[in-house]
Amino acid sequence: MTAMRARRGKSKRLFSFAVIADSHVNQGEEKSNSPFAVNRLANRRLRHVIHDLNQRDVVAVFHLGDVVHPVPSLGESYADSARLFFGQMRRLRHPLHLIPGNHDVGDKKIAWGPAGTVRESFLNAWTTHFGAHYFHIRYGRAGYDDLEFFGINAQLVGSGLDMEAQQRDWLEERLIGLQGRRLVLLSHYPPFIESPQEQEHYDNLGHDGRRWLLKLIERHRVEALFAGHVHHFWYNRFAGCDCYLLPSTAFVRQDYSEMFRVSPAAEYGRNDTGKLGYFLVHVYEDGHDFEMVRSFGIERPETRGNATGGGVPSRIDTVNARTNRAPVLGFDLRHDWAERVQIPPTGSLDEFDRKWVRNDYALLALWEMGVRRLRVPVRDVTDGERRMRVEQLHHLGFEFTTWTFGLPDDNDIPILESRGPALAGIEIVWPFDRIDELDLSGLETLKNAGVSIRFSPLRSRSDIAGSGRKYYHVINHGLRSEDFQRPELEDRLTDRGSAFTGWVFRAALEDDVFGVVREVSAIDAARGTESVVHLRLAADNPATAPGDEHPACNRLATAMFCAWAVRGPGIFCDTLSDNDRGYFPRAGVVDRLFNPRPAFHVVKNLHAVLGGLCDGVSGNASLKRVAHGLALHDGARRIDLVTSPANYRRRAGASVVDLLTGERLDADEVKRAAAGFPSGGLYAVLDGF
Repeated sequence: MTAMRARRGKSKRLFSFAVIADSHVNQGEEKSNSPFAVNRLANRRLRHVIHDLNQRDVVAVFHLGDVVHPVPSLGESYADSARLFFGQMRRLRHPLHLIPGNHDVGDKKIAWGPAGTVRESFLNAWTTHFGAHYFHIRYGRAGYDDLEFFGINAQLVGSGLDMEAQQRDWLEERLIGLQGRRLVLLSHYPPFIESPQEQEHYDNLGHDGRRWLLKLIERHRVEALFAGHVHHFWYNRFAGCDCYLLPSTAFVRQDYSEMFRVSPAAEYGRNDTGKLGYFLVHVYEDGHDFEMVRSFGIERPETRGNATGGGVPSRIDTVNARTNRAPVLGFDLRHDWAERVQIPPTGSLDEFDRKWVRNDYALLALWEMGVRRLRVPVRDVTDGERRMRVEQLHHLGFEFTTWTFGLPDDNDIPILESRGPALAGIEIVWPFDRIDELDLSGLETLKNAGVSIRFSPLRSRSDIAGSGRKYYHVINHGLRSEDFQRPELEDRLTDRGSAFTGWVFRAALEDDVFGVVREVSAIDAARGTESVVHLRLAADNPATAPGDEHPACNRLATAMFCAWAVRGPGIFCDTLSDNDRGYFPRAGVVDRLFNPRPAFHVVKNLHAVLGGLCDGVSGNASLKRVAHGLALHDGARRIDLVTSPANYRRRAGASVVDLLTGERLDADEVKRAAAGFPSGGLYAVLDGF
């Protein structure tokens, strides 16, 4: 198995800051001028976010605008909302910096919009209640380069107002004096959502203003741009700048529910609580990473004074695709991971054209779980339109393994070579009895560049018939561990083995994943190969679906735990998002709205646990089953994966992590938590590390 290492190497984390957007505070606890019921929850949802932020170690909190919901023309409602916002923010324990959004100072100048556009009276209302329209502030750590934060009033861009010229001159002059510094730009409107060349619509900057801002980003090598307004997550990369579009703390923009091929969440998609939250941004010597903190629409009642009420349990540190030191689990991306979708005219915000967007929620889920390895068809990597997206995702730490039936086309080989380190492996699927027909010489340059070339035999009809099944219209491929016990296969694999760097094994749902991972690890150790295991969450019967999510959680945790413990094969799980139609239905780690299921949290938190311990186990560690789950032993050290914690007697000095919440628990908390899960919890018990 390739050595597991952090992409960031030894770069030191310097500090963290938080970014929130679109809080849409109302003029009263139960008052809202919005026709949508969910808007009445905005104040209570913001209080939960403030409470959560108070448990975080951040140097500052930046708000990207749409601070309040009533627009300035509503007079007292606007003033009341501003007072309530600051009343809540008095409980915040960190410095707060604000920029205005379109609800705060009026929409950008658009001819078709029904709402009031930015004007002097609206700008004056912001000044009266909130203060400056743009700012420059510096945060850093002694002995290291500071970050220069620039917040702008994006509604001014293209407005023609006097303050637009003032802001433009101020920003250009300040940036000239900061050549070579690390720069962060904060804006309410994003310059673009899907492409710098996209048509203007309600949610981006107009062409002239966009060109101006993008030229500044490119000329001054801005490190990161954070924008709000759209109430959804997107990631883009422009001229070396990471561009993040943030979710709201209050509600979701329901017009973008067209991105999902299922019925929308509550209130026609507006109350999609799994997509609410804010960002933590962790700053390193050589860059930064973001952490999505999902608030799930949790509400917090009003409290008196500055009390925040109740503490927050101790959490484990999260990892992501770039920082995960033990990325043992990858995913087979069966659904389109870069799908472009047209949002139809809405009759509200945009009515005279469609707009193109890309669904980035699969990307967000993979990043949050610390998943680095992505398995896709070869066409996903060779397709010209996706070339830039592959490079952008590799910048985030992702690497791709492709698969193809037979050898790639001759025209595809140079394209695959051009993918460089983004391409980690190629799986060749082919009938085993025709293996001699494969001429792999064309892949030698890829192999020499470190790309793994693995063989996956197509299972024949006779293989299925031999299993006793009566339905043959299914496609299976991959070795079973017992195939290496059959002399005729062993000889063929040995004869052709030098052409491949490894094999593809298949762990069916009824297989013992504990045993499969250990056996494949032993095979690789004996032959010097680097194999992968395809972990199935689907049943072998294409007409039935596993009905309980908890076995999937246990199966994923077992596979990850074993692969890490024995330094075993990489694992690709066959299901990221639900397969809720067609053949082989089953639940994924996220649903079809790409919101987390329990297995998402297990993968995320177990990656964090294993990554934190990846140097703690020696090569002679033993792995065995115990009554309450699995245990890894290495001398005096021990790690258990516990599935029945209510009956588990905690060892003295051991720490317990709830893999569904990421919380560290004491023994009594473990027993109480177990009672809350219908099929028991799932916990990692750590001792001696």
